[in-house]
Amino acid sequence: MDDRRAATPGGDDHREGRRTTRTAPPLEREREIAALRSAVRSAREGTGTVVLVQGPPGTGKTSLLAVAADIGHRTGLAVLAARGRELEREIALGVAVDLLAAPVTAAAPPERARLLSGPAAQAGPLFDTAADTGHQAADTGHQATDPGHQAADTGHQAADTGHQAADAILRGLCHLVAHLTGRNLPAARPRPTLLLVDDAQWADAASLRFLAMLADRIDRLPLAMVIATRDGEECSDAAVPRRLAAHPDARVLALVPLTAGAVARLVSAAFPEADGELAAAVAHASGGNPFFVTELLRSLEAAGAAGTPTAGAVAGMVPGTVLHSVLARLALLSADAGRLATAVAVLGDGTPLRRAAAHAELGLEAAERAADALAAARLLEPGNPLSFTHPLIGAAVHADQPAFTRSRQHRRAADLLAADGEGADRVAGHLMAVEPEGDPGVAGVLRGAAGRALRRGDPSAAARLLARAAAEPPPAELRAETLIELARAQAVAGDLDARATIARALDLLHGVPAARARALGLLAGIRHGCGDVPGAVAAHEEALSLLDPRTPRWQDELADYLVITSFHPSLRRQAGRRLRPVLDDARRGHPPSSPGLLAHVALWLALAGDPPPLVRKAAGAALAAETPVRLADHGALLGLVLHALVIAGELTAAEEAAGAAMATARRRGNTPAHAFAGYHRALARFHQGALPEALADLETARGPHAVGWTLAGGWIGWLLARVLIELGDRPGADKALAMVDEQPAQSMEAGLAMHVRAQLALSEGRPAAALEAAHAAGRHLRQIYDIDHPGLLPWRTTAALAAHRLGDHRQAQRLSEQALDRARAVEVTRDLGVALRVAGMVARPHRDIGLLKQAAATLSRVPATLEYARTLVALGSALRRDGQRTACAQPLRQGLDLAERMHARPLAERARAELHTIGRRPRRTAVTGIDALTPAERRVALLALNGLSNRQIADDLFITTKTVETHLAHAYRKLAIGNRRQLQDAFATRSP
Repeated sequence: MDDRRAATPGGDDHREGRRTTRTAPPLEREREIAALRSAVRSAREGTGTVVLVQGPPGTGKTSLLAVAADIGHRTGLAVLAARGRELEREIALGVAVDLLAAPVTAAAPPERARLLSGPAAQAGPLFDTAADTGHQAADTGHQATDPGHQAADTGHQAADTGHQAADAILRGLCHLVAHLTGRNLPAARPRPTLLLVDDAQWADAASLRFLAMLADRIDRLPLAMVIATRDGEECSDAAVPRRLAAHPDARVLALVPLTAGAVARLVSAAFPEADGELAAAVAHASGGNPFFVTELLRSLEAAGAAGTPTAGAVAGMVPGTVLHSVLARLALLSADAGRLATAVAVLGDGTPLRRAAAHAELGLEAAERAADALAAARLLEPGNPLSFTHPLIGAAVHADQPAFTRSRQHRRAADLLAADGEGADRVAGHLMAVEPEGDPGVAGVLRGAAGRALRRGDPSAAARLLARAAAEPPPAELRAETLIELARAQAVAGDLDARATIARALDLLHGVPAARARALGLLAGIRHGCGDVPGAVAAHEEALSLLDPRTPRWQDELADYLVITSFHPSLRRQAGRRLRPVLDDARRGHPPSSPGLLAHVALWLALAGDPPPLVRKAAGAALAAETPVRLADHGALLGLVLHALVIAGELTAAEEAAGAAMATARRRGNTPAHAFAGYHRALARFHQGALPEALADLETARGPHAVGWTLAGGWIGWLLARVLIELGDRPGADKALAMVDEQPAQSMEAGLAMHVRAQLALSEGRPAAALEAAHAAGRHLRQIYDIDHPGLLPWRTTAALAAHRLGDHRQAQRLSEQALDRARAVEVTRDLGVALRVAGMVARPHRDIGLLKQAAATLSRVPATLEYARTLVALGSALRRDGQRTACAQPLRQGLDLAERMHARPLAERARAELHTIGRRPRRTAVTGIDALTPAERRVALLALNGLSNRQIADDLFITTKTVETHLAHAYRKLAIGNRRQLQDAFATRSP
């Protein structure tokens, strides 16, 4: 930290954890103090602000934070403070936890439960003081001795889970801050808060990302963030300070040296008889740096010269020699004082006197006398715990120790912290500074700390810890395993050195098939992430060859292999050959035991047109063997199962499983998993005709895509376009399809999007374009993926309708007959009903009313409400054209009612137009009740029903809080209710 008395001799500074009073403000910092007062005032008024204090070492950043703390305390703000420590940069989220721990741990159990409710629950384990003890670290080390303990983990799955968990934890911390300020908690009063972070350049990368994420939300919080960072220091994540400085709500305070006049005032305060020459010499030697000015004056005082020193006494004093003078002052003190100062330099600021005394091998009374002497020499702050008056002093004392002596002292510090039950992460910080000695205990602690760093979202710190563990080295039987863990951390961090690391591990694993296979699985994930698909496949192939096909591990490896190959055009047939024996066994009643492989089996059976009961059995086994919670964590595997259920027509089962996964993911704060499950629930809801509900789920699914999770963008765009077409928003559908354009031309989504464009063209009266696009979509999936299932791509029915409108009735009938044959083959009731409807519509010389009635009867048995409503309107239209004016009214009215309830505006308009033609006056659109809600009002009401706050709804839908409030107010009025607690009853009165 920066000088605590640099510009205010004799002043007392704010110290973390206690409130103090300053005697005078820092010199020449009026502009900066005004900015701090403004930030505090804005927080009190409910508006957030970011203040970034930047400057070289010693320019008074800490003094300004002390001023900010004093202003905050005096104006009634809650003040939270923490600082980065160089030895603790590997403790993932260490600064964030230090910042927020006090109010969380001090809260009574009910209040703590409120603070850590909702998405904030994901951050809860960070504040469990028992979670990271040294004893547990030792346990972790012992567990690590089992080379197979992570056998189920694969490279890419571990990386995905790490990213997802990290993002969820950071969001959880942001929600915790919101709760601490009184936001998003029912009946909570606003609690304006001042958040102070000093020495942010030494903060861990995960904490820096948390600060950046919090800054992005600060306009919604009564929060002032003041962050001090040192120029010229390597930062754990250099992008964060730049991002904070560029924030629209940020104020950057770049500290400049003191002027000659300010230096003269400080010189006069120390030496009242000094002349201008001495002040000028001090200004020149210090460069106006407040710390160097103060230390230079202290050095002159310590020299003991009688009277006032002359300018000549300053000659040759530059910053480096000033620090040497600090060591010279220390040398004048007792040997005990020197040993205690060295102990504090090694252990770090904030060290309890008892621990520093033990490290220095001093009795407690001797240590107390030494501490008092160091305080009198203005090297240590007075009182307990012990801290240097400036980190540069501690750094000088630390650097003065010989290298091997320093290493031994850090090892002693690590032992003391472990004996005191301090967290293993703090122990690991000291072990990082110890020379490797081949101690298995050291390697175990470092590996345990690395695991926690990875889970908390700091893979770079995990990689540094594991690299040090590998250098120890660990016992021979654990060296390859440690390298595998290191490669995994590097892969999560995006470090291409992971390839070299895993190669080192593989060199150690000849003759160890199971461990080598696991390493190859990680190598495959790394290669796949780098775009080396052939290399990834080769690694998986070798891994599969090393494993017994009868074992669960082989099945897990095959599942990972299929993730890469199943949807890669040139590899899909190769994947099919690998999977064919497994599929044959499943068809004979012997499915695999691996949940991952079961997920693939379910989808491949569905796409192959196997009977829906068989698909349902495989999907059910996958969900039962590994709950939707775990599948949601894996993401892709849950999607395979749910898509299989939808294709097989098991819409209710798909919606329920997706809903369960969403609930669990939201409870854990796992945003990507929540979004992924939301997409699949939207897919099931779309087919059931729950259009506003599907749209609400898709808005949730789009959240991660908007901030860079683009992998699922094509699928989201495809489905979103389909929903918007049915809602009558054609421009919106066109915009949604642009998300698909970001994907490769041969991707499966590209083919699906061709079909959506065919449907758009058909609705816009362009049947020729529709026919061409429908045929192209069918060719795309057949030729590239060998897929032809109407549950995924009903291209024939669309093409038949387009040909019919073009007057090519022969082609229309041929296509409709093919669609009917295919639907009967796959035995999916929904697809059969759709094919029957289209066959009836394109029949010549007139529409086949018998087929249309059969279609309506078929669809009435399944929850495919949208297709059922479409069929009713088609049947009513055919009856009218056949002259059956009385008989046509009933299906038209029923179809209109369903269409309006679904907000399917184009379909409702067609039904209404048909009824007008026969002289009927259909009822007006509802102005009260659920049917009266617009799609926007309905999806906001549904998100509120699911427990989201107005702010969370705004976040999910990318709209303002005011817009959410407006939609809810309109919904309450139409539903005749007064608050969100009554939404459950309002929606329970009628199914969507």
